[in-house]
Amino acid sequence: MYHNICDQPSKSKGLTLSYEKLEIQFQYLVAQGYTSLHFSDIQKFKQTDEYPKNPIIITFDDVYVSQYKFAYPLLKKYNLKACFYAPFSFVGSTDSWNGGTEEIMTVSQLKDLDPAIIELGLHSFEHRPYSSLSMELIQEDFKKCHDFVSKHALNVCNVLAYPYGNFPREEPQKTIFFDVLKKQNIAYGLRIGNRLNKLPFKNNYELNRLDIKGEDSLFKFRLKLKFGKLSLF
Repeated sequence: MYHNICDQPSKSKGLTLSYEKLEIQFQYLVAQGYTSLHFSDIQKFKQTDEYPKNPIIITFDDVYVSQYKFAYPLLKKYNLKACFYAPFSFVGSTDSWNGGTEEIMTVSQLKDLDPAIIELGLHSFEHRPYSSLSMELIQEDFKKCHDFVSKHALNVCNVLAYPYGNFPREEPQKTIFFDVLKKQNIAYGLRIGNRLNKLPFKNNYELNRLDIKGEDSLFKFRLKLKFGKLSLF
């Protein structure tokens, strides 16, 4: 799971990763024979023997302009697929949900992404943690997403990356929330978790992702791919 990308190695910290490190990581994935997939690819598999060797899903949250400028060209260069998750209320603006000033892609930039390389998905409308919202507000947020997608004729897959990896964890809210996802035709819900998933998925609404940080060395990146996040880090 990636976020912001920068062109200055000294700024590669936290949720911001340098272009240089990203390219090294992509080179490693290619050299090790990983097969990058979209979630729409997985929905087409009918039997386990259809799964490719070393499957991986590369995800980017928040559709920063930096992803368009730096990550997208690298994905094309190395023939890798990725999934970009958009908080639609902020498209064409900045990441003001966290007090930031990083630019978010415009509708035109989202449409310019080659769907063979980039699969767009949902990252909510308002980028608010779901556990803090009522089910009515969550459904309203979905409606705003669908209205935005329809208005701008965007091709968006039915996959949701939870803002902050957050969703209701306690019952009965958790079951009610997952029922809302089903009614919204959401096929997969993505948390953080920092654990590895295996195909076929056990729970489509609690898929883990590996949080790749700007400080991560290639060695740490390799360990995360193999074991998930280790406590010693």
